[in-house]
Amino acid sequence: MTQDKQDLVAALKRCAILMELAGENAFKCRAYEQGARIVESLEGEPRQWLETGRLNGVKGIGKGLLKAIEEWAASGRICELDELQEKIPPGLLDILHVPGIGPKKIKLLWETRGIDSLERLEQAARAGELNDLAGFGAKTVEKMLAGIEQRRQYAERHLIHTATAAAERILGHLRAVPGIGRLELAGSLRRRRETIKDIDLVATAADPAAVMQAFVTMPGVLRVVGHGATKSSILLAGGIPADLRVVAEDEFAAALNYFTGGKEHNTALRGRARRMGLKLNEYGLFREAPGDEPGERLPTPDEAAIYQRLGLAYIEPELREGEGEIEAAEAGELPRLVTADQVRGVLHCHTTYSDGRLGVLELAAACRDLGYEYLCICDHSQSAAYAGGLRVDAIRRQWDEIDAANAQLDGFRIFKGIESDILAEGELDYDDGLLARFDLVVASIHSRMTLDREAMTRRICRALAHPAVRILGHPTGRLLLRREPYGVDIDQVIETAVRHNVLLEINAHPHRLDLDWRLVRRAKARGARFAVNPDAHRREELGYIPYGVGIARKGWLEAEDVINMLPLKQFEQWLKR
Repeated sequence: MTQDKQDLVAALKRCAILMELAGENAFKCRAYEQGARIVESLEGEPRQWLETGRLNGVKGIGKGLLKAIEEWAASGRICELDELQEKIPPGLLDILHVPGIGPKKIKLLWETRGIDSLERLEQAARAGELNDLAGFGAKTVEKMLAGIEQRRQYAERHLIHTATAAAERILGHLRAVPGIGRLELAGSLRRRRETIKDIDLVATAADPAAVMQAFVTMPGVLRVVGHGATKSSILLAGGIPADLRVVAEDEFAAALNYFTGGKEHNTALRGRARRMGLKLNEYGLFREAPGDEPGERLPTPDEAAIYQRLGLAYIEPELREGEGEIEAAEAGELPRLVTADQVRGVLHCHTTYSDGRLGVLELAAACRDLGYEYLCICDHSQSAAYAGGLRVDAIRRQWDEIDAANAQLDGFRIFKGIESDILAEGELDYDDGLLARFDLVVASIHSRMTLDREAMTRRICRALAHPAVRILGHPTGRLLLRREPYGVDIDQVIETAVRHNVLLEINAHPHRLDLDWRLVRRAKARGARFAVNPDAHRREELGYIPYGVGIARKGWLEAEDVINMLPLKQFEQWLKR
């Protein structure tokens, strides 16, 4: 989904919620909620729809919604949303993130108890102020308090795909400013962390004031937090803060390096510089000088020059976490990290046979258009009834359709796979005879995630020992900012996977990014191999693969560690083995 479209969907959903909190009629609230769903389902961008008349006559897009979309396309704002945000306390939206509390309950809390923030809600719950309030029984309050604690733990963090899309829009806007020079993304987003707190950008410019003005007045800015000559800070409509620094040309490489981080990496790098009689900071690399004298500036046209001056090979941003990368750079032992353009095939995707949005041939065409050589469809198995899991007759129909599609496709291959649920005791869906006929079986946990650590470990390891299983899907079950990994002895799981030649998935979906990059590196050291899979249910979700590659890079993986970086013929040979 494009950033303009993504932001518009978020704005319409926000409108619907605020309208309900403000007491607007239910029909209007539902219209905006439905409008957000319609916008999300449309291909293209808002400006294109308006230019081509795409929205004319679309059921569910009335005059009010059309006006809101026009306002958004013109300015990145919706007037009614601005007015609602002036009336409704911002803390009410924080409460919305607490499980089990929807707009109706929030309105009740606000109107009857004056509760307008998470802090006030927690205080009221612990003081027993909600005991006589309809819908707030003891279990509800207990669950609510746990949700507040979870929300506090995840506060002010944003998923990588949301932050990346916002950053790309800022970069595109600033690159059009006359006089802009070098401009790069920095911070944890450049290091490809799974979640980020804010967006950092570093630039040079012939006219810094013009760049700063363009930054603070760009569409989609909710609030200007600070506006200076060399640094400005904004809060985007989606809730993500962004900072821009404009520096001198000879400071750029050092500033980019410093503001990329991470903290431990920077500390170690500065310490190394001191031991070499140098001083490294955000302004440059200098020779040490007596007293407070500045010292001679050493030319560093780019980051590679900084590392070279310090006797190190260039360290890619993803590795700058203080995890031994400096020692590896000194010894010449840094890995040749994987890149997104090395991915040759797409594994673990869903079609309309289960809960996907594309048919077999549509999905294959989308993959081929993106330059991939093969696709393995892995719809849900029959136990996942909630996701349209495939019964045996549906599997046979899908196999026939795949055979027919392969007969039409030249130079591209579709493989027959399944994402089989790992059942309670470690069994798999379907009998062994049917499982053996799939080209690829991904085994995943989708239920009973609260089993104790010993039972969960036994369950997964038993599934890994099944001869049909080739990949362990989203190995720890985490949902970023929503659900912690389930309790499992991950080291035992890794050892079992290696012993049975089962790959560990790096699930590229931004809500998962599972396996965690720290565990990826640990698993690689024990001989594990991996598959970077999008777990795509929609066309645009094929674009998640680079996020998975980012995790692979953070886990120090090279091309030979990732199975779907094999070309088609070699991948076929691997499947046969």
